[in-house]
Amino acid sequence: MIKKYSDIVILVICWIVSIYSLIIVFLGPYQIGLSNYVGYGLLSLISVLRFYKVRRIKTILGMFLILGSFNIFQLTYSSIIMAFGWAPFGKSYNTFGIQPLSFALLVFLIIINYSRFRDLIDDFFSEDPKIRMERENRIALSTYEKLKIEKDGRLQEIVANKNTYRVDYYNAAKRIIEERESNKNSLQQRV
Repeated sequence: MIKKYSDIVILVICWIVSIYSLIIVFLGPYQIGLSNYVGYGLLSLISVLRFYKVRRIKTILGMFLILGSFNIFQLTYSSIIMAFGWAPFGKSYNTFGIQPLSFALLVFLIIINYSRFRDLIDDFFSEDPKIRMERENRIALSTYEKLKIEKDGRLQEIVANKNTYRVDYYNAAKRIIEERESNKNSLQQRV
């Protein structure tokens, strides 16, 4: 259940932090900068895209969190950065900084949606169409076997909400419904 709504959970957390930060800014001596405006604008855009159920919203949200992790934008009134550095031969160097909120939400998104993330990485790095086709067939078969035990109502929901589910879920649900209807028709003809 949380896997299906992980993008909403992340967006709600981002909105809570953003609204809290804006309240602190209005009540206190703090100011927000350009990176905050960029962050709020991107957050609003992604929320609108999620509302309209745009495909690949989790991928878009992941890109948003990657940018936030490297401080391209801020959702808080203060710049909170975990800076990593090292000191070889007594000289100190800062290598890079990570924004903890965006990074933690990115890790959460990846862990919850690991199978989608793995497929995205495979698609990105796989150049051989034969390997890609084998993986897609394996995923389709796995999805088919998983949905085979579902009730007709659940399968109808998947078919009715095509844009909400992955293509392999839609295709498997449609195939199972057609098979069940065919079996019912053949049983009725025998009787």
